[in-house]
Amino acid sequence: MQKRPKPDEKYYLSSMWGPTCDGLDWFVERCDLPEMHVGDWMLFENMGAYTVAAASTFNGFQRPTTYYVMSGPTWQCTQQIQNHSFPPEVEEQDVGTLPVSCAQESSMKRPSAACASTSINV
Repeated sequence: MQKRPKPDEKYYLSSMWGPTCDGLDWFVERCDLPEMHVGDWMLFENMGAYTVAAASTFNGFQRPTTYYVMSGPTWQCTQQIQNHSFPPEVEEQDVGTLPVSCAQESSMKRPSAACASTSINV
């Protein structure tokens, strides 16, 4: 998790399970987590093919909303390619200073100014 724990925050013994409804589909057997609520985000790096591709709607589970995050210049190139235009050369930049653009999978439209103005600090 990307937040700093508070000294007085209560933690709960937890386990983490994958999206397949299989009794063996756990990827963290035991860990301590703060109280969480529906809609809270957990970030995992380098999960490979073990993510949404393995999920199903079996047992009534809904597929999660998927968001893509990329730099502003990459977003512009992607949009030009999607519109069948050849992308202009993009000057190399320090990735730590690039503005973030993101879109929801269902619409793939450029997000609100609040999202578009966020910066990545690497």
